[in-house]
Amino acid sequence: MKFNKKYAILATTASLTLLLAACGGGNSGANDPATEEVKDENGNDQASAGERDYTLGYEDHVINEGEPIEGGEIRVGVVTDTPWKGIFSSTHSSDGLNNNILGPMAGSLLTTGENYELVGGEEYGTAASIEFDEEAKTATITLRDDVFWHDGEQVTADDIVFAYEIIADKDYQGVRYDDDMMNVVGIEEYHNGEADTISGLTLSDDQLTLTIQYKEFTPNMKASGGGVGTYIEPRHYLENVEIAKFEEADEVRKNPIGFGPFKVKSSSDSAVQYEAYEDYFLGAPKVDGMVLTTVPKSNVVSALKAGDFDWVSGMPADIYESYQDGIPGYTTLGHLDNYYAYTGFKLGKWNAEEGKVEYNPDAKMADKNLRKAMAHALDIDQLAETFYSGVRMRATSMIVPNFKDYFNEEIEGFPFDVEKANQLLDEAGYEWEGEPGEGYRLDKDGKPLEIKMIAMTGTDESLYQFFQQSWEAIGLNVQYELLEMNAFYEDVQNDKEGVDVFLAAWGVGSDPTPEGLYGPQSSLNFSRFETEEHTALLEKIQSDEAHDPEFRAQAFQEWQEYFMEEAPVFPTLWSTNLSLVNNRVSAYVHGSKPGTAKEFETYGLHNVQLLSENPVTE
Repeated sequence: MKFNKKYAILATTASLTLLLAACGGGNSGANDPATEEVKDENGNDQASAGERDYTLGYEDHVINEGEPIEGGEIRVGVVTDTPWKGIFSSTHSSDGLNNNILGPMAGSLLTTGENYELVGGEEYGTAASIEFDEEAKTATITLRDDVFWHDGEQVTADDIVFAYEIIADKDYQGVRYDDDMMNVVGIEEYHNGEADTISGLTLSDDQLTLTIQYKEFTPNMKASGGGVGTYIEPRHYLENVEIAKFEEADEVRKNPIGFGPFKVKSSSDSAVQYEAYEDYFLGAPKVDGMVLTTVPKSNVVSALKAGDFDWVSGMPADIYESYQDGIPGYTTLGHLDNYYAYTGFKLGKWNAEEGKVEYNPDAKMADKNLRKAMAHALDIDQLAETFYSGVRMRATSMIVPNFKDYFNEEIEGFPFDVEKANQLLDEAGYEWEGEPGEGYRLDKDGKPLEIKMIAMTGTDESLYQFFQQSWEAIGLNVQYELLEMNAFYEDVQNDKEGVDVFLAAWGVGSDPTPEGLYGPQSSLNFSRFETEEHTALLEKIQSDEAHDPEFRAQAFQEWQEYFMEEAPVFPTLWSTNLSLVNNRVSAYVHGSKPGTAKEFETYGLHNVQLLSENPVTE
């Protein structure tokens, strides 16, 4: 079985820190370590980032043989030290932890093809199919006529319209009203209260087909998680819920409905109990139910050894040594995740009223040489080996190597180089308060330079001390505060005063187009970075010329080079996502692997069977 990551989400498995996004820079010039040839400790050429094997030798799927039992309950462990938000809504869920609980009940409107394209129809086992018309600038979604919400009401294309109306509502509190949404004809007029309907959404008479009219047919329109929002909410069930209070409503938190293979029976902040939905359009599930339970990182290995779970995906990398040799009764699966950890810098504010970034060129972290110096001061290769036993590796770009057509192999990121870091700070005017190399540096006005960093709890604090001490070595006084995940993101999203640096990660889903994370009209642009040149490069990736694959690939290369040079954020780690699957599970495919949707008869959650009464422990 698999859970698709269709949209860019805040990554939530215990990561180098936490979860958010992006990249780094380097000086231009022939000797810039961001582009120079890299050798290993013996002076031999290292494999380029695009040539590495990120699977660690593990397969990405497993099929177990045996006689299935009748019914049974699937037990899934979700590794976290933080309670999930418990928001059962595709329009409002925005972090990977919360998305876990949506998977079994929400249902798949469309899905991801082997090239990360947006696909659907009977061959993919989805509730709808999709057709594109580039000339007309439209996408047409057609639903099957045998798909029903968990309360028995038919799923219609008007439920997609309703989701768009929620997102475009002036009181909407989520993160999905972005550039892609504003590309829908008439949606801005609806958002501004100038129209009662979204003119670019046209329903067929039978309410099963929706045609979406776009202002521009952008090159990422056909990508899964790209320009077409595939959100859906039951209008008949939620239309009387106040949008401003949507996330608190019982219909969203306590008694949600979807059209997936399992219905929510009960939920708390640490467990969700599901029961089989007998009228699921692909057929009733083979098991009676399933339960998702949070498990602290410190307990997950012992819980697996005790046979508490049928599978755990996103196993913590920083405890890899404790399960590296395998756990009896389980198969380990691995695949490079569409994820990267990063260090971000606060460079402005979000103007919610105007829906755009307000970049502050005078912000404390505004000098890119300060940011690049901080990147070069970190020995990420050592960090990856010391803290993650090689399961994570130094990232050189905010484009993950899975996206081979767009990933820039020539960029080497920010290799560890203390001399370069000090040189950048010296040249930028950050003088030492005493003798060079002693104490801390001053800001450009000769005043003490104090930098505040925030990160999330759930990771060994020595990791954050590594960052702090690395920056202290180049004369930077960085103090940090650890926050629970929800509090952390509240501070990041609200641009809390006094926060200068934040450690985070992004799960980038199936579309690497950076505009949604770094565009001037994206609330997810947490660094609040904006320049005319940057906006032009983002627009180039989405331009009419970029329908030419070679042009678009080159535009991605140029954007990566510029973004690394400016370093409003810089990437730290990529990660091999590891899952442990019990031998009593009939079949499982790694959720990070694209193109498995056609194999839903084998891996679909509704078709998973159990081969024994309890998980195997030997």
